[in-house]
Amino acid sequence: MPSSTDQVRNLSENRIDSQITHAAETEKALNAILSHLNDLRGSRPTIQISDGKTDRTRNTIHKILKAAHKVFTQNGHAGLSLRKVANEAGIAVGNLTYHFPTKNSLIDAMMREALADYVEEHLSQFEADRDTPLDILLNVVEFYVRNARESYQFFYQLWGFAGSCDDAREMVRELYRPIGRFIFYLVRAANPKLTDAQVRQAVLQIFSLEEGYKLFIGMGPDSSTAIRSAENDIRVITKRIILTA
Repeated sequence: MPSSTDQVRNLSENRIDSQITHAAETEKALNAILSHLNDLRGSRPTIQISDGKTDRTRNTIHKILKAAHKVFTQNGHAGLSLRKVANEAGIAVGNLTYHFPTKNSLIDAMMREALADYVEEHLSQFEADRDTPLDILLNVVEFYVRNARESYQFFYQLWGFAGSCDDAREMVRELYRPIGRFIFYLVRAANPKLTDAQVRQAVLQIFSLEEGYKLFIGMGPDSSTAIRSAENDIRVITKRIILTA
């Protein structure tokens, strides 16, 4: 039978091995996050579609997507037309359809460009906040809620679009999948002890919370204590989810 000294040594060695394993898993997850975000940055429509084009063409594509975002936010998918977007962008309809021949292709690019804006924010936060993975995750979900104070109308229209037909639902699902993977990696890095099933469950809970906050923030009233404390609340609840999953 091992002596008490041996038992203590074994426990200590096991603890160190566990810490090394968790540290390695965390580093692996953080590297995966950076790689994933950089891939998403490169898939920005204004980069992909404009590749090899003139500055004038790149500027036109940027104006079209900016105009599409504004028309979509104000009028929804049903009220968006190629002519409305062309008028908003100050270009001819034929110029718009040269780059985006259908309404759905335009909406898809517009949404992916909106996703890319989020990715840029994620990268800047991730690169600046070399804190613990949990702190990075909490900063990200707080950003989602804080951003919703200005962008909630866009998300109203986004979810209305998702419910309009199967193709739209699949388009929105594809839009959210890369961000879901980003949050998955962050949760894994924040708590390496979790199984894949537990991480997926935590990701679903976090997404459900922050998307709900986006919608209810827009409904107000702004004077509501719950609405005013939303950023802090999402941090507290997310931390609880990660540490107790």
